[in-house]
Amino acid sequence: MKNYSAKELIQMFWKSVILILVLAVLGGGAMGYRAKKQQHTTYTASQEIVISHNLNENSNSSDNGQDSITNADLNMMPTYAKIAEDETISETAHKMLPKSIKKNYSVQDVNDAIRAVPHQQSLVLTIKAKTGSTKASVAIANATAKAVKKDLPKLQPGAGTVTLLAKPTTKSVTSETLPYAKKYAMVGAAMGGLIGIVISFVVITLKDLVKKRK
Repeated sequence: MKNYSAKELIQMFWKSVILILVLAVLGGGAMGYRAKKQQHTTYTASQEIVISHNLNENSNSSDNGQDSITNADLNMMPTYAKIAEDETISETAHKMLPKSIKKNYSVQDVNDAIRAVPHQQSLVLTIKAKTGSTKASVAIANATAKAVKKDLPKLQPGAGTVTLLAKPTTKSVTSETLPYAKKYAMVGAAMGGLIGIVISFVVITLKDLVKKRK
């Protein structure tokens, strides 16, 4: 490399820094703006239900017998979760929806919105409904829970009793906005900065080649 004076080195350094910063800002701004244009918010409502056999009805059973009933219920929770996500349940749930929501959501939409989550060593099953509307999410979660209560005995003979816990409300709904604009902006800034480094390196290399030819 051709020898440069201290003044030339300082000038090249600051020019490179400015270029890198400018491209980083532009890249971050462009990616952040793009992410915001593509952003959409989804709302998730959760309805918890308990599925169990009444041990009081089996009061004559021994402690071991009652434990086996409870264990059987626990082992069935993953199966109940799959049943809750089945389209048969969604069909029943769809019929229970308010007219204002039913007209905007098909049975398939209801089925796509539902996710049933069992919990380890628990008789509680959480039914989650995720849509683009708080009211729709609440209605679908609640209707699906009611549909499970209605249809489970037919779909799974011998299943435990379904008890609905607290009904979800629009205030209890959680929201998520994707994609994350900040993450996109950070990626854009990193890419812009990297491009700035490459351009600076190329410019310095070309200048060095030109000086050597003189």
